[in-house]
Amino acid sequence: MKLNYRDKIIAAILIAITILLIGFFALIKPKYKDVKAHQNTLKDVKKTQAEIQAKIDEIPDLKKAILKIYEDTSVITANFVPITEIQDPVVIDKYMQEFADKSKAKLRKVELKEAKLTPIEYYYNSQTDNFAEMRKAADADGSLAKAYEALTAESTAVSQRAKESIMQTQYAISIHGTKKAVWAYLEELKKFDKTANINSVIMDDYTFGQDAAKAANASLPDSKDSDEEVTIEADNKKISNATDVKIIVTLYSVYEMSKPNVDEVPSAN
Repeated sequence: MKLNYRDKIIAAILIAITILLIGFFALIKPKYKDVKAHQNTLKDVKKTQAEIQAKIDEIPDLKKAILKIYEDTSVITANFVPITEIQDPVVIDKYMQEFADKSKAKLRKVELKEAKLTPIEYYYNSQTDNFAEMRKAADADGSLAKAYEALTAESTAVSQRAKESIMQTQYAISIHGTKKAVWAYLEELKKFDKTANINSVIMDDYTFGQDAAKAANASLPDSKDSDEEVTIEADNKKISNATDVKIIVTLYSVYEMSKPNVDEVPSAN
């Protein structure tokens, strides 16, 4: 069949359109799919980048928060006897001698009793619910139960809190002095700027010689206003207005927190 010029032109146009369509489906459409896939990947990458940037933006505040915790912890640990000193009788003796010098008492001996790790007890007001059944019967809308839970929330939370352990060391401190000196020494212990607890105070003569002097019909100056020890002889024995005192003290210690290095990024390994 012979094609005229017009038919040839139409056929050429159809062939060109066919080639274009084949090229579109064979080349352009797959590329379009790749572009769409890359756009989706780019969105995910940008989202991840935004999340990472948000975390990076938080770093300065995190640094400040970490250093604030360190500073607050350092203030607290400063109240405790350093862990390197708590079991050193020489160091503790130095503290106790300073108290003796200030109070005019005589420090006889500082003896290490024991050191151990002990859980810290929490002190809280324990609630005994004696009216649970009555309250339950009257609690039509649950408001009474909520009110009771709010009232006991703090003590309940404290009672369930995990107990932390602390190093505690007991020392037996022997001193000698007048009533004024002994009282002044105990006052210095109370003012000790480290965490401590006075467990017991045992005096050989809590009257500071007054009972013995009275029994011997002798006069002995009261030592409540004097640092000077006075000794008299009566009934063939010496009577003093000073006495020996044994004090049991518990000192507490914790490890100091190392200052965190917030500027160094740890290795992934």
